[in-house]
Amino acid sequence: MRAVLLAAGRGKRLGSSSPKVLVEIAGKTLLERHLHNMFRAGVTALTVVVGFEQHQIREALSKLNAPFPIALVENPDFLRGSILSLLTAVRVGHLDGGGIWMDADVLYPAELLRRLVASKHENCLLIDPTSEESGEEMMVGFFRGRANKIARRVGPNWEVAGETVGFAKAGASAMRVLRRILEEEAAAGRVDQEYEAAMDKAFAETSFGFEAVDDLAWTEIDFPSDIEKAIGLLPRVEAAP
Repeated sequence: MRAVLLAAGRGKRLGSSSPKVLVEIAGKTLLERHLHNMFRAGVTALTVVVGFEQHQIREALSKLNAPFPIALVENPDFLRGSILSLLTAVRVGHLDGGGIWMDADVLYPAELLRRLVASKHENCLLIDPTSEESGEEMMVGFFRGRANKIARRVGPNWEVAGETVGFAKAGASAMRVLRRILEEEAAAGRVDQEYEAAMDKAFAETSFGFEAVDDLAWTEIDFPSDIEKAIGLLPRVEAAP
């Protein structure tokens, strides 16, 4: 299964001169940890979407012994919304047959990603139903087992709601729907938005299920304080089955 790692963004809130995927947690970059976890979870090929300070990612990859083929594609408009990063990968055909796309700024155990790869749902999201909505998290609301809304705020009264990890899987049919919507958004000039805006529209046409990961330790890294949080979570991350 192919994975797409969205690593083009600047990560301005983190205040770093390097891409967020090169943040080190206890001596290992997120990039190194991604490759290790992907291999253990069953990923067989990787596309990395690069942009901000991409030479640093290219150099880091050249020093790593990758366990599967890696392709790099450039999003020159990385200062715009992440919708363009996902569209960049889609346009080169790397998800035509289906696959996974992932935010690059997440610390997690391999078991978390394995659940997505192995899920019975052809189209699937990973969610943490214990997360509370504050306006910072990307939340998803489900009704009758199907994703209906994804946004910073989805409100109450869902059968299941939770924070998305930022990882999703889709089959070939769902990818055709999503590609059309991504292209429509870009053609209309709606590029200063997150890729979840396109997913939200796709939910009306195709069904996405979920796998819960509230029993696993994970965290998104947006701010300097998140690095300290990640270091604190690392023992639980590394102890996961």
